[in-house]
Amino acid sequence: MRKIIPFIVALFFTIYFGCSNNLVSPSLNNTPKSGQVALKISSDSIPSNVVKVTAVLKRSGKDTLTNSIEAITDNSATLNFSNIPVGSWHLKVNAENDNGIIIYTGETDIIIQSGITTQVNLNLVPVNNGTGNIVIIVNWENYSNNWEDYSGNPVLNIVESSSPFGITSPKILVDDSVMKMWYRQQGASGHSTIGYAISNDGINWSFPVNHPVLYRGVASEWDSYFVTDGVVLKENGSYKMYYRGSNIHDGYAAIGLAISSDGINWEKYPYPVMVPNVTEIVIGPENIIKVNGKYYLYYNMLNNGYITVGLAISSDGINWTRYQNPILYPTLSWEGSGIYFSSIIYENEVYKMVYVNSNANVSAFWEAISLDGINWEKVGSIPFFNSNETSGHWANKITYPFLIKFRGNYRVYYNNHNPSDGIYKIGFVESSAF
Repeated sequence: MRKIIPFIVALFFTIYFGCSNNLVSPSLNNTPKSGQVALKISSDSIPSNVVKVTAVLKRSGKDTLTNSIEAITDNSATLNFSNIPVGSWHLKVNAENDNGIIIYTGETDIIIQSGITTQVNLNLVPVNNGTGNIVIIVNWENYSNNWEDYSGNPVLNIVESSSPFGITSPKILVDDSVMKMWYRQQGASGHSTIGYAISNDGINWSFPVNHPVLYRGVASEWDSYFVTDGVVLKENGSYKMYYRGSNIHDGYAAIGLAISSDGINWEKYPYPVMVPNVTEIVIGPENIIKVNGKYYLYYNMLNNGYITVGLAISSDGINWTRYQNPILYPTLSWEGSGIYFSSIIYENEVYKMVYVNSNANVSAFWEAISLDGINWEKVGSIPFFNSNETSGHWANKITYPFLIKFRGNYRVYYNNHNPSDGIYKIGFVESSAF
């Protein structure tokens, strides 16, 4: 239905980005793979003086692609592009009247990648002809990657002497088809240690040991108050854990490194590998990945009163160079004062991120994508999953998302926090596409 309020008309488009099964995105070889774009327009939402819509796709070093449709011939019309090299393109959409005059126009950058549907926000504004200040706002149809909360949540609900308030901050590594999870054992007065669990299906978990696998340091050490958020990378048969630690309850927190041959017995480096500075007052690791011989450490940081996402890069996993941070920060009203707990995977030369907001009213998860791991584009205008959508409303607040790919599907493991019992538990939400 057309929605009209003073000086604003709502016009609805849907753009679908998809690719054939053999598509790799983006390709850097001499024979780039290709994808498809479809722009679907519903005629009952188009202003009556628009009769033709033209879309133009441009990219440096590539041929410009143009296609048009008559906007009023059918109840709906679809404009198709095919054989488009994957990567970043610039899209411009023009709407013409029956005299061939462009009366509305809008443009934006898009990323075409393999096997997903991508949502783009685009504003069409009138070409200035002296007739007034009418603005056309393009809203996209409700976007969904069909994320579904597991009906049996929570899958981990532990209260023990090491974690009387439950467990939080799941960090998972898929190792030889087995899920290995390191999690925070939530103790009293802010003390915490790191526990360990394994699973063949991500639903039924067992505990190889009945004690923490990473302990707090002794009184004289930098991590004597707590250790937490241990994200793990495995290479050459060795496990590397980057964890957050501190010797006080609030304030100073740094990032440490521990090494293990089995994921259970860890040897700590005696000093942090990254420490706070004047612009990054508190830091904590969120994800570690290795791409083309370089380590990318994503971490949260307190910056000018906001929680944002920072990035440091290393060639050896010990000596780190901060990027020009933050690389991602709150820009949307729903995000509140912070973006927390970014979790990143890298596949088909595309970086994919999930993060959580700090809005006090509704906690929710959002997606972002990047071609270089540095410059990120948030996906869509609404979160893909929020606390009101948990199965059976088992959680009234969700946090600590961690993204993995397991047996062809994407999963985000996360925590609840219900003030009714104060116990943290872990569940997951799943999708076949990202």
